[in-house]
Amino acid sequence: MQITGIKDQFAAIADAWVLAQGIVDTVHEPVLVLDEELRVIVASRSFYSAFKVSPEDTQGRLLYALGDGQWDIPKLRVLLENIIPEQGVMEGYEVEHEFPDLGRRTMLLNARQVFYKGGINKTILLGIEDVTAQRVLEREKDGLLRQFEEARAFAQAIVDTVREPFLVLDQDLRVLAASRSFYSVFKVSPDDTQGRLLYALGDGQWDIPGLRVLLEKIVPERGVMEDYEVKHEFPGLGQRTMLLNARKVFYEGGVHTTILLGIEDVTGPRILERDKEELLRQKGVLLEELQHRVANSLQIIASILLLKARAVPSKETRIHLEDAHKRVMSVAAVQKQLYASEAIGSVEVAPYLTKLCESLATSMIGDVRQISLKVIGGRGSVSSRQAESLGLIVTELVMNALKHAFPEDSAKGQITVTYDTAGTNWKLSVSDDGIGKPDGVFAQGKSGLGTGIVKALSQQLDAQVETVAGPHGTSVSITHATFPTTAANAA
Repeated sequence: MQITGIKDQFAAIADAWVLAQGIVDTVHEPVLVLDEELRVIVASRSFYSAFKVSPEDTQGRLLYALGDGQWDIPKLRVLLENIIPEQGVMEGYEVEHEFPDLGRRTMLLNARQVFYKGGINKTILLGIEDVTAQRVLEREKDGLLRQFEEARAFAQAIVDTVREPFLVLDQDLRVLAASRSFYSVFKVSPDDTQGRLLYALGDGQWDIPGLRVLLEKIVPERGVMEDYEVKHEFPGLGQRTMLLNARKVFYEGGVHTTILLGIEDVTGPRILERDKEELLRQKGVLLEELQHRVANSLQIIASILLLKARAVPSKETRIHLEDAHKRVMSVAAVQKQLYASEAIGSVEVAPYLTKLCESLATSMIGDVRQISLKVIGGRGSVSSRQAESLGLIVTELVMNALKHAFPEDSAKGQITVTYDTAGTNWKLSVSDDGIGKPDGVFAQGKSGLGTGIVKALSQQLDAQVETVAGPHGTSVSITHATFPTTAANAA
């Protein structure tokens, strides 16, 4: 009976050992079973596989001597020789070490001291979990989170720096971020803004039909929209005119999109623009009234001069009065053409001179005299003040040609007005094919009233006057800067 009992006990011990070995081998993580002297009693298959050692080089050997001392780790000694004897158990004890053929590894150790009832020996179970890859991922994750926070802080700083109200919306039109100016202008707080739908902000004050069209139709189709004007009544702000700039942002490899929405309050500028337009309209009305009064006054003066010329007995006085009448009429003609062209800013010279000469031909030549008045002009524009000076010069020179080049009413001929430009330089010429003068009208020692008017107007235009007279007619040129002389050749 005693022998049988001993056999049964040995069989039970063998079965228990096999069971223990099976449990150790089944555990996924490397496991060591150590005696109280830290010799390896048994190791799991995963231990042999992970650390590339064999059972013959492991079992029965001191832990610190395994693998040419690769387990002689200071922190491991602290765990096994100090912590475990005192506490009996330790979980999640992290150790970093450089292992031959494996490199630097991070191990998470779980150790437990096992006491046997009635026995004097102790056993230490040491579980070894390689968390190197996990720690690398955690560090990478921390790095990505840090970069994300830095990028978010940088983006928020950019948003806050923008002077105009600015919103960052997700694809569902929820507010991801808003600029300080947005909170300030629309008197809302971050708590009532971030994470909320745009249309729900401020009790629905942003539920604007024009804004819905922009964000739900135009931007999804085009990806961008600039200077989209919206008018809306905002509580606490009143009627405002907003200029919206929206842009859809796509992320590489991402499925989500972001919408950037810039909001510029142009209510003030729009009011100023309307005020400016109204002032310009009023200015136009006053200018029309002024031109009308000037034209009437010139007509009255011309009529008085003509009546006086007919009434005076002196021939010389009559000639002077008639000459004054013609000059008043020439000024009236210039004013009429400027008024007809509605010239407030710049005036196209060629069309202006053409209409002016048509008016002069009607009033000074008529159907009786056989003299034609022709205008040749290229492209070019001047201010209304310069146009007025050019018109008066042309009028004086045409009057001068009619008086001196064609003194007889039966004379035939042509007067040509030419305007050429080259960059900022220009040249105005009035030439005729009349009787001419050897010395030229403007070359005479004493100048008449017309000559003085032309010279004075030319000085105002920063131009030079040149007269060329010959047997085939006379040409007077008004040249600004260094435009080449061609009128003499044409004459």
